[in-house]
Formats: sequence, structure tokens, C-alpha cells
Amino acid sequence: MLRSRLLPLLLGAALALPLSLSAAEPAPVSWVHADRVPAEILALGDELVEIRRDLHRHPELGFETARTCGVIKAELEKRGIRADLERFPGAVIAVVEGSRPGATVALRADMDALAMPDLSGIEWKSTVPGRSHACGHDGHVAWLIGTLEVLEKRRDFPGRVVGIFQPAEEIGTGARRMIEAGVLDEFAPAEIYAGHATPEPPKGTIGVHAGPSQASCDFFRITLKGRGMHASMPQHALDPVPTAALLTSSLQTIVSRRVDPVEPAVVTVSAVKGGDLQAPNVIAETLEMAGTVRTFSPKVRDLVETEIRRMTEHVAAAQGLTAEVRFDRLTPPLINAAGPAAAARAAVERTLGSGASFDTPLLMAAEDFAEFLNRVPGSMVQVGLGDEKHRAQIHNPAFDFNDEVLPAAVWFFSELARSRLEVLSAARKVSE
Repeated sequence: MLRSRLLPLLLGAALALPLSLSAAEPAPVSWVHADRVPAEILALGDELVEIRRDLHRHPELGFETARTCGVIKAELEKRGIRADLERFPGAVIAVVEGSRPGATVALRADMDALAMPDLSGIEWKSTVPGRSHACGHDGHVAWLIGTLEVLEKRRDFPGRVVGIFQPAEEIGTGARRMIEAGVLDEFAPAEIYAGHATPEPPKGTIGVHAGPSQASCDFFRITLKGRGMHASMPQHALDPVPTAALLTSSLQTIVSRRVDPVEPAVVTVSAVKGGDLQAPNVIAETLEMAGTVRTFSPKVRDLVETEIRRMTEHVAAAQGLTAEVRFDRLTPPLINAAGPAAAARAAVERTLGSGASFDTPLLMAAEDFAEFLNRVPGSMVQVGLGDEKHRAQIHNPAFDFNDEVLPAAVWFFSELARSRLEVLSAARKVSE
């Protein structure tokens, strides 16, 4: 009897207890630079986090970004911003008009994910096997949505801001495809800006560098053709495996002995495929090698390609083999224009404080935003994410974007766009 009377009381007490940590909502985010970012921008933070984590759960690759585009369009239109999915398939274009005529500034965010697993262990990890937002593009999308919302709410600037949500950065062809489709011709931006998340600098910092900042990216594929044979009779074979070993070593001398030592360059053989592990008694007929080249100078880029072709031909011939070389030039070096880079640094210091800016070191990683910068003055900045919970590098399966930086990034990009429109529009008016 006592037990039957106590049971309802115990159940009621249990229901009244707070949920356990495992069943609770994610802990509230603590924003960086909360003392400097305006309250109305801080108020956008939670919604931007929800958008970012939704995109993280549903990563899409290359140009196959239909769901991502749909989310972006819906979120922009919910905020009263015109968004277009039709002009450039796989991309979203959004335009925020200022209160008076003036110049155009473009802001770009890439949106595609990587074909790799998500091993972050976070609650919002990827739900798609073998796909992950391990480069922070989900964060880039979120901060651009927030930036456009801030500009839409306070349109006291001349001209207009064009938001470019770009697919296929990871495969190096998205920016070029959009340019070929006419995005720059149609909107004619006077300047263009973008940012990339990076876990090495501390959260709350933004790096800027004038001049060459990120390397070009080229891929090469080499096919060595010999004569297959039983592995017990190598004298009758033309074995591509030792030739590949010789060639791999020889290619490393391009950087050490052919390129000027003051010029940065990388030649990496990253894949070799020849023979069959299930048939160790067979000498392969052919072998394939693949790798990448990174340079900052067009002259060095040309030199490296020439040397790869020359060395491959002669090393193969010395071993009695023939060879084919395919060299694909993907993205040019990323070069930030001096004026826009200085403007970006000033915007960092004005919004987040003088201690928030740093000079970005040269990066051998490539970025197809370089295609835009080859045609329009502008700058890419590096947005620091680093803290105790965010140490994994980009393209690491444990990587996750640091949501704490979102309002600060929105504050920076919105003020950068606003300030540049004032300057560019004034200069345009004088010239007219």
C-alpha cells in the first residue's frame, strides 16, 4: 500500500527534475567579442548557429548542392532578401540594395563539402556517409546569410551588395564556372571579398595579407607503360615499378635544383597504382602516378610543368618504357590587391579591435576565389577559430567550425562592405 502511494509522488518528482545533460539541448554559445559586436547582431547568433549545424548534418559535394541552395534561398527570403537559384545552377545569388545609387561590392561564400568521413563525434555530425563539412564552408554560408541580413535591415549605404554562394570550390572549378556563366559581367562589382575559417589562429582574430597569399593548384597524372611478365623472369619484362621509384625521386629535384630557392614551390607525388596485391608474382604492364604542384609565380608554374614532362620522358626512356603525362591547371595563385587588403585590415581593427588583426602567412593550399581576384580587385581574409575544442585542422575528419565566431564575422563583413561602398561610390561620383 505504501509503495502504491509513493509511486505517483516519485514519478512526479522525476518528471519535475531537469533533463540530463545528454538529453538537453546543446549548451548556449558564448560569442567572441561580445563586448564589441552590436546587440542586434549578437541576437542573430542562435539562428545562424542553427543554419550552420543543419548544413553540417547534410553536406553536399561539387555542383550537386540542391538542398544547400534551397536552405540558403529560404533563409534569405525569410529575411526579406531577394535570392536567385536560376541564373547559375548549383549557386545562389542575393542582392541587397542600398538607399541611394553607387558602386557594387560582392561578398562570396563557398558551400560545398568534402568526400570524407565525419569523425567529429559532435551531435550535429554529418548524416551522409563519406561526406563532411571538414573545411568550414557551412560556417562561411552562415556568416554571409547573417551579413546580408544586417545590411538589409540597415540599408543606409550607397550602391548594392551582391552575395555569391558558390558551389564546387573543393574541386577547383566552381568560381571559374560562375565567371564563365557571366556573374561578374552581370553585376560588375568594383571589389570582391571572401573569408575562410582556419583553426590555427585564435578565435576572434582575422588575418589579412596583401599580395600573393595562397598558391596555385595543378594536378598531374603520369602513366608508365612497360612489358608485363612473370615476376620470376624480370629480365624479360620492362618493369614500371622501379621506374616509378626513380621518377618519384627525380621529380623532387625540380624544387631543390631547378626552381629559384627564393620562390616557394611544392611537387608532391601523392598516389601510385601498379600491379595487383592479390597477384604478387606478376610484373605489371602499366603503372599510374598522380600528384599536385603548388606555386605562386606563373614563371615557376610553367617551369615545373616543363620539367615534369621532360623528366618523365627521359627517366622512362632510360628504363626502356614509354610515358604519358597529363597536367591539369586548376586554380591560379590567390593574390590580394593592396587597397582592398588594407581596407579589410582597417575594418578588422575598427570592428574587433587592433589586437584582432594579424598578417596571414603564405599558404600552399589553393583556393578558387583566386579566379575572382584575377578579374576584380579584392581580398580574402582568414577567420581564426582556434580554442581548446577547435584544434583539428581543416580537411581532418575531426574538424568542426567554431560557432562562437559567427556574430563577430558578420559584424566585420557587414562593416567592410558598408565602408567600401561609401569610398567606392564617392570616387565614382567624382569621376563622373
